[in-house]
Amino acid sequence: MSLEKLDESRVEQALIVLSQTDEQHAYLSGDLKRCEAALKQVKAKIFLLSTGTVAEREAKAEASDEYAEAINKWIKSHTDFHILNNDRLHEIRVSEIWQTLSANRRKGSL
Repeated sequence: MSLEKLDESRVEQALIVLSQTDEQHAYLSGDLKRCEAALKQVKAKIFLLSTGTVAEREAKAEASDEYAEAINKWIKSHTDFHILNNDRLHEIRVSEIWQTLSANRRKGSL
């Protein structure tokens, strides 16, 4: 991991990245929530259409191809969201550190 030089241009870059990824972040967040709901719906559907004891119906639902597909979609959505979210959090930290350094400079601490 390399340390970046923190200057005005780096902070400007952080703010640009944040503004350019706002919409994508919102869509990925919504997609993650949709996938979570779909996962529950698929499991419930298979459970209700199955026969047997509650444990058997639960196992059938969790072992179904539809549920496996829903899990894979959720995993992809979860991964995509968190990759972007982590990148955004890094850029937010850059901005916050810059604010702290600027405040310290104004006070004469640096």
